[in-house]
Amino acid sequence: GLTYYIRHNSLPENRADFYIAQRVGSMQEEDNQAGLAHFLEHMAFNGTKNFPGKRMLNYLQDNGIKFGTNINAYTSFDETVYYLTNITTTNANLMDSALLVLYDWSSAISLEEEELENERGVIREEWRTRGGAQQRLWDQLLPKMYPDSKYAHRMPIGSIDVINNFKPEEIRAYYHKWYRPDLQGIIVVGDFDADEMEQKVIDLFSTIPLDTDIAERKYYPVPDNKEPVVAIATDKEARSTSIMMFYKHDAMPDEIKNTQAGYLTQYILNAASAMMNQRFDEILQKPDAPFTSAYAYDGDYFVAKTKDAWTVVAGSAEDKIEDALAAMVRESERAKQYGFTAGEYEIARTNILKNYEDSYNNRDKQRNSTYSNEYVRAFTDGEPIPGIEFEYQFIQAVAPNIPVEAINQTIQQLIGDENIVIAITGPDKEELVYPSEESLLAVLSEVKSETIEPYTGEVIDEPLVSNPPAPGKIVKEERDEELDATVWTLANGIKVVLKNTDFKNDEILMTASSVGGFSQYAMQDPLNSKMMGSIITLGGVGNFSATDLPKVLAGKTASAAPSVSLTTQNFSGSSSIKDFESMMQLVYLYFTSPR
Repeated sequence: GLTYYIRHNSLPENRADFYIAQRVGSMQEEDNQAGLAHFLEHMAFNGTKNFPGKRMLNYLQDNGIKFGTNINAYTSFDETVYYLTNITTTNANLMDSALLVLYDWSSAISLEEEELENERGVIREEWRTRGGAQQRLWDQLLPKMYPDSKYAHRMPIGSIDVINNFKPEEIRAYYHKWYRPDLQGIIVVGDFDADEMEQKVIDLFSTIPLDTDIAERKYYPVPDNKEPVVAIATDKEARSTSIMMFYKHDAMPDEIKNTQAGYLTQYILNAASAMMNQRFDEILQKPDAPFTSAYAYDGDYFVAKTKDAWTVVAGSAEDKIEDALAAMVRESERAKQYGFTAGEYEIARTNILKNYEDSYNNRDKQRNSTYSNEYVRAFTDGEPIPGIEFEYQFIQAVAPNIPVEAINQTIQQLIGDENIVIAITGPDKEELVYPSEESLLAVLSEVKSETIEPYTGEVIDEPLVSNPPAPGKIVKEERDEELDATVWTLANGIKVVLKNTDFKNDEILMTASSVGGFSQYAMQDPLNSKMMGSIITLGGVGNFSATDLPKVLAGKTASAAPSVSLTTQNFSGSSSIKDFESMMQLVYLYFTSPR
């Protein structure tokens, strides 16, 4: 029943990643086992059949594989994932040992009594801090966001009572019940012979038996709610205020995800998200913006695998929570009532197509981690993995034939009047009073009853540089043999260094620097000099505001921006080969037409 994913990939050279993903997490625990999944993950590093005690970590670290960086694991609600990354493939013994580590994690963790007792102290301390403010906020949110669902009480850190008191045989029983081949995925990606690696995986892992009497692996449902649900959580260490609004809906079945219909649905959702986020960016540029950040997407309902949600997230000033929520609801209702415009969709579609083109052009320059993480999601979440060749050709063929009406119909279905959840998190301060549940529900109701005007977006049809300058001249050309680069000196004194690389097939990187920096102004104007770098790009450039600029650059892979450090002023940018001129035009505009 074991699943495996094996892929030859040569970036980086002579390196490989080894993963074991398990469709098992805290949701498989009973109340008296809360925390065992996470505890078990810790124990995987404290002795296995072939690596007793700390021998596994000692051996790997002696070979340059660092714990926490190249060896690690995580436990979530519905999955547990272990990995070894950046393993050198020129050492055959080390490669075989990496496979043996995965094998031991799958079926041969020792769980010795002395090691279990030692680890209780480690987990107690982790439980005491509970991962900082975020986990403590989640502790408060989940029971409110998931009433009558098992997700309400399954934070992976678990229960301190269970951690302190479980018996060794209980965690061993949990291990043997849930760590089994039919719930495990082996992922090996790197610079090796794939056929040879496949045979090794088969020879090693097929020896693990699957019991005939196995427990059913259930995915627990999330109930619908007719009336809106409100959850508020605070923590003394929380640094900012966040508002999340969910419009829950049924998750797409895995068997649909892996079809063209599923892929098409994902394109429609991505386009809707891109257009919504462009609207939020425009609001953020206004002087009286109701939030400090905002974005929308469709995906898992917070932590649940069995429910999806159209999700809107915003950051807010501490005293503007109701204003921010009102704006989130208003923009959602605007999209629901009137949809998106043809002009907005043209920009979104063009950018999505361009992103696929960039990935396709650089398809043989993907790092191991790109594939490893994709295959983990394929195994745990059912994410389709047809490959960039198929994805690019499919999107190129289909996207031009999907009208904006299809996006608008989808968004109208997603933003409903039921299944709404509002979650607010922020700092716990004596002087800070949060809105009541009643007042938040009143905001939702009032905005829904408003007369909302349709969105009016400006269509921009002018070039980045309307009056191109007279071309300059190269007055000197030299060769830097040490850098393997060509150096030009331009008539205005600027030096240009050009160097060919083979890191990517379709990417040009640009940096520029000169001596100076905000230190020159620090004495006479300390505050403005320090803020300069953060403010330079806020107004846009040339004829275009910061929100208009992405519209002008739609369909282009080109960016450039200035920055100021203590002792230098700089430019950085990147582009595809085709859009190199656009990147240079941005540099020119920041020099000549800053806003």
